[in-house]
Amino acid sequence: LVRDGHLYSTLDAGVAMCWKCDTGEKVWEQRIGGVFSASPVIVGEHIYATNESGQTFVFKATPAAFELVAENQLGEDVYSTPTICGGRIYMRVAQQVNGQRQETLFCLGSK
Repeated sequence: LVRDGHLYSTLDAGVAMCWKCDTGEKVWEQRIGGVFSASPVIVGEHIYATNESGQTFVFKATPAAFELVAENQLGEDVYSTPTICGGRIYMRVAQQVNGQRQETLFCLGSK
């Protein structure tokens, strides 16, 4: 994810990072936890990153320092990237229900 000359990413091993685009210099890195398969998404000044255990970390897209804005849990297994559309977040998650894996698509937000 690129914003204002900086590249932001989450590594598979649960580390959020920021680099300068023009030099490749690392600006900051922060362990946020979990294993990541889904890609992070950027909305305005916030980055949303969801790990495989269903924890979503919302942090500011700023080179100044890592700043966690929110953290929440939705589902037990998440491998898909959240989709942002029309002010809403769509998330496909899975959980165990009566011993069987059940996938659900959630729509978060309102118009």
